[in-house]
Amino acid sequence: MSRAAAFLRKSQGSDDDVSLELQRERVPELAERLADEVDVIDLGVHTGFSVHMKAVNEERIDANPEVETLLEALRGGKYDYLVAWDDTRLARDQFYWELKRAAVLGDCLLEFVEDLPEDELTFRVQRAVESDVKRREIEKSQAAMDAREQRGDDHGRPPFGLCYDDEGRRWVADRESGEFATALEVIRLRKANCSWRGIAEETGVNRSTARGIYDRRDRYLEEAESGVVA
Repeated sequence: MSRAAAFLRKSQGSDDDVSLELQRERVPELAERLADEVDVIDLGVHTGFSVHMKAVNEERIDANPEVETLLEALRGGKYDYLVAWDDTRLARDQFYWELKRAAVLGDCLLEFVEDLPEDELTFRVQRAVESDVKRREIEKSQAAMDAREQRGDDHGRPPFGLCYDDEGRRWVADRESGEFATALEVIRLRKANCSWRGIAEETGVNRSTARGIYDRRDRYLEEAESGVVA
């Protein structure tokens, strides 16, 4: 009986992005056409760089436990096919060749939804250029984030019920959507010992988001007390 590993990953954005949803549909679909059994390895939004290009203490694809397990499984011959959208979903740097070597050792074929360049030299040059461009983007993004932190600015996607101010520096109450009022209701209900399930049913906010709101309750209450919200 044949077996395939369907590998899903994207570098940036959110877990519900269209591109990731497309991977979750198309990659397992191809894997099911190739093999009798399919294991899905879904990293969601995760870096594609390894220790080849990132510091040891940074988040890396080769340090992810699921990827480490996949490497061992490939070497051990567990899979007949390793399926991904394209080679860059497996890795953005030389770690791709470590995965490919493990696959070769385990007699596993690599299959992609999007075809790779047929010419090996073209393929290597194309991936080297893409990897360098991506690395530079990450460095610029990190530098911008470091500058924001030094100024004391907020960074990243604002939590539920908050948005950036007009200067794009600080999270403030999102008055237009009504989400901030909902966030305050989540905090009130939780303080009243309402269960997470009950809060979700009462407010329509899923339990994970509700927990995040309550964990940041000081920030929400600070915004409420500041007079920003009418």
